[in-house]
Amino acid sequence: MPDATPRSHASRQDYTPTQDREVREVVALFNDPHVLEAAVQDLLTHGVDHGDLSILASEKVVRDRLGHRLVDTVQDADDPDLPRRAWVEPETRMEGRGALASVLGYFGAVTALGLTFATGGAAAAAIGAAVVGAGAGAGLGTGLGKLFDQRLAREFQHQIDQGGILLWVRVTGDPECESRVVEVLSRHGAHHVHVQSHRSPSRT
Repeated sequence: MPDATPRSHASRQDYTPTQDREVREVVALFNDPHVLEAAVQDLLTHGVDHGDLSILASEKVVRDRLGHRLVDTVQDADDPDLPRRAWVEPETRMEGRGALASVLGYFGAVTALGLTFATGGAAAAAIGAAVVGAGAGAGLGTGLGKLFDQRLAREFQHQIDQGGILLWVRVTGDPECESRVVEVLSRHGAHHVHVQSHRSPSRT
């Protein structure tokens, strides 16, 4: 006997409607990372939120997502599918380096103390080894932080070579903010400054 159970309910459950919403953002390119940082600080003092700022994702992410390296930042600036990452201020990057150095320094000290006591060393030797271990761990943390800075600098330089460092500033639904952002970016010497809009699906 054929199954007469209606199947329309299951299909309706599997379907989740979406509604496109317009996203407006100001796009700009910079030829100097220091000028970019100054422009960002100016934007923040003019009421722009950190969450509305984004820059191009790492070269590896871009290559994995697109299947190739970015070769023209001006041409691809308006591509909504271009992978991005949040803007991280230099002070935050420095704090991160300091925290990493502290954590690694702590583990270096604990490890050195444990090894010294396990081998029957005197207290003075243990303290000395802990200091050396802490120094080594902190040095490793600082070194990793410098490597991060160097990698970011290389990525910025690659973008400059391809047209400029990309910055996106979301201004959805606020014409006054839009004009203010364009003015600030232009005043700081950004080029290819313009407003773009695209549709972003959001679930209802």
